[in-house]
Amino acid sequence: MTVNHAATITFAHINDTHSNFEPSAISLSLSPDVLNSETSVYASCGGFSRLCSAVTEIKHDALLHQREFMFLHAGDCFQGTLYFSLYKGIANAVLLNAIGVEAMALGNHELDMGNDIVADFLDHTTFPLLAGNWDLSQEDQTKRNPLRNKANIYAYDNATQSAKYLIKNVHGEPVAIFGLAIENMAGIASPDPDTSFHNVVTVAKNTIALLKTKGINKVVVLSHLGYHRDLLLAQEVNGIGAIIGGHSHTMQGDFTNIGYGKTDTYALMVNNTCVVQAGCNTLALGQLTIAFNADGSVESATGCNQLLLGRKFTIDAGRTQDLDHDNHNKVRDYLLRQPNIRFVIKDLRIENILNEHYRPAVRALQTDKIARINEPLRHVRVPDAKGASDIAPWIVKSFVWQARELGHHVDFGIHNAGGVRCSFNPGEITPADIAGRLLPFAIGIMLYSVRGLRIRQALEGAIDNAINNDVEGTGDGSFPYVADLRYVYRCGAPSGQRIESLEYYTNDQWVAVKEDAVYTSVSSGYTATGKEGYAPLLDYVIEPQALNVTMAEAFEAFAKQQHEFNKPSENLTVFIPCDNHCH
Repeated sequence: MTVNHAATITFAHINDTHSNFEPSAISLSLSPDVLNSETSVYASCGGFSRLCSAVTEIKHDALLHQREFMFLHAGDCFQGTLYFSLYKGIANAVLLNAIGVEAMALGNHELDMGNDIVADFLDHTTFPLLAGNWDLSQEDQTKRNPLRNKANIYAYDNATQSAKYLIKNVHGEPVAIFGLAIENMAGIASPDPDTSFHNVVTVAKNTIALLKTKGINKVVVLSHLGYHRDLLLAQEVNGIGAIIGGHSHTMQGDFTNIGYGKTDTYALMVNNTCVVQAGCNTLALGQLTIAFNADGSVESATGCNQLLLGRKFTIDAGRTQDLDHDNHNKVRDYLLRQPNIRFVIKDLRIENILNEHYRPAVRALQTDKIARINEPLRHVRVPDAKGASDIAPWIVKSFVWQARELGHHVDFGIHNAGGVRCSFNPGEITPADIAGRLLPFAIGIMLYSVRGLRIRQALEGAIDNAINNDVEGTGDGSFPYVADLRYVYRCGAPSGQRIESLEYYTNDQWVAVKEDAVYTSVSSGYTATGKEGYAPLLDYVIEPQALNVTMAEAFEAFAKQQHEFNKPSENLTVFIPCDNHCH
């Protein structure tokens, strides 16, 4: 019979870092008694170089106090910045290795572009990816880079119907760690169809039962399910010591001392399980010290989230106007007393990796002017009193142009409004504006051929989803913008009859879309795979084909050829809202 012992371990944890290798400027609102007049100052916060220094300090402190230490990432390192647009998962792999991550959960954004890019990422990481409910048993082994047999993926084990787990030896006592990913991955990302996700509660219960038979009673779940789902999981499943989570970008703790809000206490206990999460974008580092009793229950869970600050404070976000010497010292002294702030110097090794391999190309993109915006181009998701988006139609046009440049026959294009992330003011734009702000999700564009009826149904479904018309929608991001296609949507019409007019542009004229004719359209991979109301597109005549060009790459190439942009001359999306009487 196994004899278990008490065990204490400190976890440093991050989540949803989204390729934020560089620090961000954040505004700190201080109480008037710190500075008599100016109450808001700006500081440089986070970034991988500071994160690395902070982790080193916390590890050193843990080992000094005879505690075991582990550094975890709760998923979503992909997407977010130009570093991802340029280097996809490889820069993340190199830098996460360098800062000493010991295990990571699978986030949904890791699967925005299919399984392939995750497989490439794993070929470069020195740590395992924990995805205990991801079933790879049916994976096609003739793929370019299959996942199933990689040693550093801890996926679902079909034989035991539980998660593959990692053992951390804490002074002779085993602590098991396994990962859980969002079950509805296919609904919000683009995992390959030959892999699937199992129910998290079932997998967690099965895994804990299996561990018990092996005499292991101390369990930590690394989760990318979102804070509320983590709280629910703690309630539904007994025997989890800690859930270290991500996905919802929840910054646990009280940050009212610097003008931010308060979200629960750090290490919230639910059903003898402590739940933690550490914000997003590499601004903060979570530190959890958990003391397990011999029987596996939690004796205590303590710690905090700390923002990682540099030592210079300014009165502008551009960080050029310094505070005067006296006020600077007052701010510093006040912040030094705050338990949720940690001042850290940048780790030079990480700075060197960035400078040598990645920064030069990113800097070049930030200075290269490729096109001119002549008038304000506003982006709205759903057309309002001022009209439709000015920028989304140009983006769809770029997809159509790009597909035709590659030699494909394309009738028209469709793109969801949520994939477009900003408006543009007049002036020159750079590739950084496109890949960093306008189209920050590095998702590819795809061709697909469907019957006209399916186009009509998809447009109606997507708009119904965006405005919650007879359906419980997933947000207004699904609203469709189009190129070489035009439609009228009447909100008050009966379901199935809301698209009143649907035409496409061919041979210099507008022609009605026929229900049984086959058309070839181009969309982002997100829309083409039927997300958020676009499910009718899954009834394709020819299987969707990836063009191996991201949205940002297509728009950048189009912008270089276009040279300048004005507001679109014609509104192709006529949206007639419901009057107040029709509900």
